[in-house]
Amino acid sequence: MVNGLEAQFENLWGQTSGQVRAYMFCACRSWADADDLAQDCYLRALRGWNQFNGTGSRKAWLFGIARRTRADWFRRGGKKATVVELAGVDKASDDPKGMDEDLAEAIWQAVRCLDDKQSEVIHLRFAAGLSYAEIADAAGVPIGTVRSRLHKGLKNLRQRIGEREYGA
Repeated sequence: MVNGLEAQFENLWGQTSGQVRAYMFCACRSWADADDLAQDCYLRALRGWNQFNGTGSRKAWLFGIARRTRADWFRRGGKKATVVELAGVDKASDDPKGMDEDLAEAIWQAVRCLDDKQSEVIHLRFAAGLSYAEIADAAGVPIGTVRSRLHKGLKNLRQRIGEREYGA
């Protein structure tokens, strides 16, 4: 890279590395694998840096690459996580956020039970911290679809967690 491009890439990495890592962790449940997937994502972004067409944000573009990196990982034989510990997803570190570990486990077990489209928007929103517009850009769907999937996914999570907590 030349001149400002290196600085732009480093700036994007600095702003998003913890979010990308957390998003990848939701797929593989291993910080080592999440780091490998994040590295692969950034290498792909670096190789395709000039392919960004300027529509949407660079962050949303990066998460589009992250989505494809995860999908490729699954196709290569990566297994879907059985449980993802929300307490461990702290955007930049492995430190718990103080959430009750049993509740965190129940939440992410419930997320695993959602359909792929609902769980994806939940991962992008809460693990990666993307806005609705950024999720829409990354997933290539209208913002209304993101809102709908998130609403339905959260409704399903409340039902599942309520059933667990109250034996309903």
